[in-house]
Amino acid sequence: MVTPVGGTSLAHKAREEILHSILERRFEDSRLPPENELADMLGVSRTTVRSALQSLEQHGVLTRSPGRGTQVHGLLSPSMVALQRLIGFTRLLEEQGYTVETLTDARITTTAPADVIEALGVDKATPIYEIDRLFVASGSPAIWAINYIQTSLFAEPPLESQLAQSPFEMGALLIGGPVDHALVELVPLKATREVVKQLEMKPGEAYIQLKELHLSESGAVLGFSLIHVNDRFIRFRLHRGGDGR
Repeated sequence: MVTPVGGTSLAHKAREEILHSILERRFEDSRLPPENELADMLGVSRTTVRSALQSLEQHGVLTRSPGRGTQVHGLLSPSMVALQRLIGFTRLLEEQGYTVETLTDARITTTAPADVIEALGVDKATPIYEIDRLFVASGSPAIWAINYIQTSLFAEPPLESQLAQSPFEMGALLIGGPVDHALVELVPLKATREVVKQLEMKPGEAYIQLKELHLSESGAVLGFSLIHVNDRFIRFRLHRGGDGR
């Protein structure tokens, strides 16, 4: 049902593999095996599995209770976990029935926008990779993501194919990495000239921008993203627990 994992950040990899198996509906009756069985399947310790399951529970993917075990949330969908970046935009668009192509254009800049400089906590002239990633859904542009990462955070100069990845997938490429989580701010905006050009929207048309600050497990800043989302293609859903918070 799940594939063995290995290497660094085992809890993170275990979480990804368990989530992948959940979205592929590999667990009978949406019920996960006991922790010791999952640990054997993944080739990791029960402690690692427990950490992965706790993370998925916190994100609203699972419910865990004595006597009932671990079950997949009944209303789980890719749109519910995309905002937490537990899955990528490609998978989310494919779940909507689109054929997805990703176009990447990377460059080094010393004139990043002011909010990027502030988020990264660097000087204005700091060399930063500016990585444009355009997600094209069945021939139409749907998401325009711009990732900003300091050049000094790469252990060695990255390949073009490596820059085409999500910051969450860059793993050991980043000094102090990998990216463990992101703080996300949703900003409703109207399409500017550049957004109109990239996403083929109407001037002034409403859309959602995500501002993502990428952090390591220790809380170190590893990158920042400005993500422009045409919500004609996807909508995000949030899970809220019933504890009154």
